[in-house]
Amino acid sequence: MKSMRFQPGTYLEVDDLVGGRKVVMVCKDGVTFWDMLDAKVATPLVIHPSLNPVEIGTFAQFSAANGLQRATRKLIAFLRRRLDARMDSDPLFVMRVLWFVAQKRVGDAYEPDDGVLDWACEQSQSQQQAAARIHGYANKFCGA
Repeated sequence: MKSMRFQPGTYLEVDDLVGGRKVVMVCKDGVTFWDMLDAKVATPLVIHPSLNPVEIGTFAQFSAANGLQRATRKLIAFLRRRLDARMDSDPLFVMRVLWFVAQKRVGDAYEPDDGVLDWACEQSQSQQQAAARIHGYANKFCGA
């Protein structure tokens, strides 16, 4: 199996194997990724060329490269205002939210409204739930 190497702790966009794309975090070894940060549930997966990985960098790099600095500040304030613990405990969730916000970006200096931020949070949560389902199926079938 051919693997690829990326900078640990950065983010990739990969095929989700159901026709879409998702955001994942590169593990410390640089050749595997987490699609959810719950190590009790998830197992790192190999970064394979068939997933068409695209490096999107760190949170700050992605924000700057996409002109999302204002959107990033708004997102952080939004999550803090809602006392969303994932702001501090789940960087993959926060990155996914920003990735979804980027899909709605209109023009330079984009600032999403609360409706877009709610939608992006829901989409990020959906990616995590899909990953949990897949890991659950793997545990069920491999553990039997």
